[in-house]
Amino acid sequence: MDKSDLERLRIDTANAYGINLHQRYTEREAASLLIVPSRRLERKADISTIKRKRCSEKIPFVQCGDGSVAYLGMMLCDFLMFGERSVLLWGAGDVSSN
Repeated sequence: MDKSDLERLRIDTANAYGINLHQRYTEREAASLLIVPSRRLERKADISTIKRKRCSEKIPFVQCGDGSVAYLGMMLCDFLMFGERSVLLWGAGDVSSN
Protein backbone atom coordinates (compact mmCIF):
# COMPACT_ATOMS: atom_id res chain seq x y z
CA MET A 1 0.00 0.00 0.00
CA ASP A 2 1.44 3.36 -0.95
CA LYS A 3 1.00 6.72 0.78
CA SER A 4 -1.87 7.86 -1.44
CA ASP A 5 -3.81 4.63 -0.79
CA LEU A 6 -3.31 5.06 2.95
CA GLU A 7 -4.46 8.69 2.80
CA ARG A 8 -7.57 7.73 0.81
CA LEU A 9 -8.43 4.99 3.33
CA ARG A 10 -7.94 7.42 6.21
CA ILE A 11 -10.26 9.97 4.59
CA ASP A 12 -12.93 7.33 3.92
CA THR A 13 -12.71 6.05 7.50
CA ALA A 14 -12.75 9.58 8.93
CA ASN A 15 -15.88 10.42 6.95
CA ALA A 16 -17.62 7.22 8.04
CA TYR A 17 -16.82 7.78 11.73
CA GLY A 18 -17.09 11.59 11.88
CA ILE A 19 -13.41 12.06 12.71
CA ASN A 20 -11.31 15.11 11.82
CA LEU A 21 -7.96 13.65 10.70
CA HIS A 22 -5.85 16.53 12.04
CA GLN A 23 -7.64 17.17 15.32
CA ARG A 24 -6.34 16.10 18.74
CA TYR A 25 -8.83 14.14 20.80
CA THR A 26 -8.83 13.42 24.53
CA GLU A 27 -8.98 9.84 25.73
CA ARG A 28 -12.71 10.14 26.42
CA GLU A 29 -13.40 11.66 22.99
CA ALA A 30 -11.28 9.01 21.28
CA ALA A 31 -13.08 6.18 23.07
CA SER A 32 -16.40 7.61 21.91
CA LEU A 33 -15.24 8.00 18.31
CA LEU A 34 -14.11 4.36 18.16
CA ILE A 35 -17.72 3.22 18.64
CA VAL A 36 -19.54 2.50 15.39
CA PRO A 37 -21.49 5.72 14.63
CA SER A 38 -24.87 3.97 14.42
CA ARG A 39 -24.39 2.65 17.97
CA ARG A 40 -23.04 5.76 19.70
CA LEU A 41 -26.41 6.73 21.17
CA GLU A 42 -27.01 3.33 22.74
CA ARG A 43 -23.47 2.67 23.98
CA LYS A 44 -21.36 4.63 26.42
CA ALA A 45 -17.66 4.98 25.65
CA ASP A 46 -15.46 2.86 27.92
CA ILE A 47 -12.20 4.75 28.40
CA SER A 48 -10.65 1.89 30.39
CA THR A 49 -10.32 -0.14 27.18
CA ILE A 50 -8.46 2.58 25.30
CA LYS A 51 -6.26 3.21 28.38
CA ARG A 52 -5.31 -0.48 28.50
CA LYS A 53 -4.51 -0.41 24.77
CA ARG A 54 -2.38 2.73 25.26
CA CYS A 55 -0.48 1.38 28.28
CA SER A 56 0.34 -1.83 26.42
CA GLU A 57 1.37 0.21 23.33
CA LYS A 58 -1.36 -1.25 21.13
CA ILE A 59 -2.80 2.06 19.94
CA PRO A 60 -0.87 5.12 18.71
CA PHE A 61 -1.08 8.27 20.86
CA VAL A 62 0.66 11.58 21.54
CA GLN A 63 2.19 12.32 24.95
CA CYS A 64 1.26 15.90 25.92
CA GLY A 65 3.51 18.14 27.98
CA ASP A 66 1.18 18.26 30.97
CA GLY A 67 1.25 14.49 31.48
CA SER A 68 -1.96 13.87 29.57
CA VAL A 69 -2.30 12.04 26.27
CA ALA A 70 -4.09 12.80 23.03
CA TYR A 71 -5.00 10.90 19.90
CA LEU A 72 -4.80 12.45 16.45
CA GLY A 73 -7.74 11.72 14.20
CA MET A 74 -5.48 9.93 11.72
CA MET A 75 -4.21 7.68 14.53
CA LEU A 76 -7.78 6.71 15.38
CA CYS A 77 -8.52 6.00 11.71
CA ASP A 78 -5.39 3.85 11.46
CA PHE A 79 -6.51 1.91 14.54
CA LEU A 80 -9.97 1.39 13.06
CA MET A 81 -8.45 0.12 9.80
CA PHE A 82 -5.50 -1.94 11.04
CA GLY A 83 -6.22 -2.65 14.70
CA GLU A 84 -3.26 -3.08 17.03
CA ARG A 85 -0.83 -3.22 14.09
CA SER A 86 -1.54 0.49 13.52
CA VAL A 87 1.21 1.36 16.01
CA LEU A 88 3.73 0.14 13.43
CA LEU A 89 2.73 3.04 11.15
CA TRP A 90 3.70 5.44 13.93
CA GLY A 91 7.08 3.94 14.79
CA ALA A 92 5.98 2.17 17.95
CA GLY A 93 5.12 -1.36 18.96
CA ASP A 94 6.94 -4.65 18.65
CA VAL A 95 6.72 -6.27 15.22
CA SER A 96 7.43 -9.74 16.64
CA SER A 97 4.46 -9.64 19.04
CA ASN A 98 1.91 -9.20 16.25
